[in-house]
Amino acid sequence: MKPVVWLVKATEGREAAIRLMGEMNAAEVLRPKARILVKLNITANLPPETGVITFHSVLDGALAYLADHGIRNVVVAEGGGDDVSAAFDRFGFREVAVRHGVPIVDLNRDEAEWVEVPDPLVVPRFSILKTVRSCDAILNLPCLKVHNGAAVVTLCMKNMMGCIERRHRGEMHRDFTNMIIDLLKVVRPTVNVVDGIVGRTWGEIHGEPVGMGVMLAGTDMVAVDAVGAAAMDMLNVPHIELAAQHGFGVADLGQIEVRGEPIASVRRHFRRRGWRADTWGAEPKA
Repeated sequence: MKPVVWLVKATEGREAAIRLMGEMNAAEVLRPKARILVKLNITANLPPETGVITFHSVLDGALAYLADHGIRNVVVAEGGGDDVSAAFDRFGFREVAVRHGVPIVDLNRDEAEWVEVPDPLVVPRFSILKTVRSCDAILNLPCLKVHNGAAVVTLCMKNMMGCIERRHRGEMHRDFTNMIIDLLKVVRPTVNVVDGIVGRTWGEIHGEPVGMGVMLAGTDMVAVDAVGAAAMDMLNVPHIELAAQHGFGVADLGQIEVRGEPIASVRRHFRRRGWRADTWGAEPKA
C-alpha cells in the first residue's frame, strides 16, 4: 500500500494544520499514545515570514486539533540554535501554548540522558533530552528549507536534530547522512505537518524567503521529505534515499500517493550555495 502525502496550498497555518490533521486522521494515530511531543522548528530567532521558523499559527492549529479530539497530554518543545525561550515569547509560541493550557519547553535548557543506538552505522549512542524521552509520540512541525551542508534539505527527518543535547548537536554535521539514520533509530516523528507557507532558498539561515504557499503532511517521514524535496526541485537527497533503504519509509515518488495539489503545480526552483546542476535539481518524474 502506497504511503499518502497531503500537499495543499496554504497562506495561513491554523486552518491548514487542522485540515491536514483531519485529512490524515491524525487523532487515530496519536490518541493511543500516552504523551505527545509537539516539535517546532526554530533554527534562529528570525520571523516566520523569513521561512526560517515555524509559523505560530501552525502550532495553534495543531493544538486546537488535538484538543478537539480529546488529546491533552501534550508538551510543546524545541531546541534550536538560538535563544529558544526568547523566540517563544517574541514570535507568539508561548502565548499559543498558554492559551491551550499546554506546557512549552526550551530543550536547550533541558537535561539529557544517553540512549544506545541499536545496530548503529556510525554512532553508538546519542544524548537525548529528557522531555523528548518522556513522550512516546512526536507531532513534528518542521519548515521547508534547503541546507547548505550534507543534509541538502531541512524537513521532517532533520528536525529531529533538536532532540539532541545542544552541546552534541553540531557533531551531526561530521557525517550527517549516516548519523541521521542512527538518530532515527532512537527518535522519529509519528505525524508530520510541514510548514511551507514560506520556504527558504540558498540556505536555512543565510538565505532568502520563497513564498511557497503550501503545507504538507503524512505519517511516513521519508515520503513527506521526498515530496517536500521534489517541491523544492531537489532530488536524490542522500539521507532521504538512505532512510528508504533502511526501511524507514518510501522515497520513490512513483510509489507515493500525493493528495491535494500535484507536485508540479507548486514546484519552485530552490538553490543552495555550492549547487551543481549535475547533482541537485533534476526534473522530478512526478
